[in-house]
Amino acid sequence: MKMPFRYGCVVDGEYFCPRPELERQLRSYAESGQNLVIQGERRMGKTSLVKKAISGMKGERLLYIDLYGIRTLSDFCRRVMSGVGGVTEKMSFLKKALSLAHRLRPALTIDSTTGAPTITVDARAASEPDSLGAVMATVKKLAEDGGLCVVMDEFQDLLKLEDSAKILAEMRGTIQFQADTPYFYLGSSRNDMLRIFTHYDSPFFKSALPFEVPPINEAAFVRFIVSRFRKGGCEIAADVARSLIKFADGVSGDVQELCDALWSVTSEGASVSADDLPKALAVVFAREKNGFENAIADLTPNQLTVLRGLAQMESARVFTSEFMDSVRIASPGAIKRALNSLVASRLICQNRTEYTFSNPFFREWLKVNA
Repeated sequence: MKMPFRYGCVVDGEYFCPRPELERQLRSYAESGQNLVIQGERRMGKTSLVKKAISGMKGERLLYIDLYGIRTLSDFCRRVMSGVGGVTEKMSFLKKALSLAHRLRPALTIDSTTGAPTITVDARAASEPDSLGAVMATVKKLAEDGGLCVVMDEFQDLLKLEDSAKILAEMRGTIQFQADTPYFYLGSSRNDMLRIFTHYDSPFFKSALPFEVPPINEAAFVRFIVSRFRKGGCEIAADVARSLIKFADGVSGDVQELCDALWSVTSEGASVSADDLPKALAVVFAREKNGFENAIADLTPNQLTVLRGLAQMESARVFTSEFMDSVRIASPGAIKRALNSLVASRLICQNRTEYTFSNPFFREWLKVNA
């Protein structure tokens, strides 16, 4: 039987839990050309939400640029031009893009699997100092035709580039003159996104309106989960579905992963119960074991000790005597240094004075395996 849940990728269609109010707001901002900083916890469904909202707009094209893991200017230029190739299959548009970016020596290829057009550029040409200007000018010229929404996902990864301040400044210099073209900047690292959009010395200071993607409304999410289990030939009570949402802190991607694991250990026609949760977690742990082990392999003894302490004392206030006694580290400075490293590696998140796990399954795995 077809699996009723999908996670770890952009979801749409029946796999997408509708969020009509947020979709309406995003469309309204796109229509008015408003730039947005779209934030939310990891795996909260930001990308899926934005793609669903924009794809539902008549005459609006979506230029989606995934910046995750970029390390060089060449990476950035290639990602942008790859996104341009995915905007439309109209040959006239693609030829125009190729012409505008001619100094990058672009080439149009067709994906052998999907049949979709892709624009590739010469890596050496994309590393030249003027390559950024050529790429941004291409996007600007294409946007002049109207009906284009530019989405830059994992925007904070630009900070990892050499001369990131100069690159951001040049980008901003082009974007600020595109008043009718909405730019949506998505990010999963709250501190880095704040650094880009709220620090006075940043070129992007107050250049976009904050837009928070909260957890899905619980009642709507429960209905979605119940209906998807039924689609997969199983039943689940509403109170059990609520407990899954609570376990995963309302993060939609984690909820769907847990639901998928539960569905995989449930016989067709059977009902899911809370007693099945340990079996489902065992499935998740088996799938992610290598990743979890790699995550702790390079940690210092203090970092691992603090991480274990957080797993055992959820939402702990880490500078209390109770926490310091539990981890047997008497120095607040040593704990703070460990926490800073764990936040930088994105294993945990900081919300003022509280620290929580980025991945609830990692938290549960640590309780029994590290």
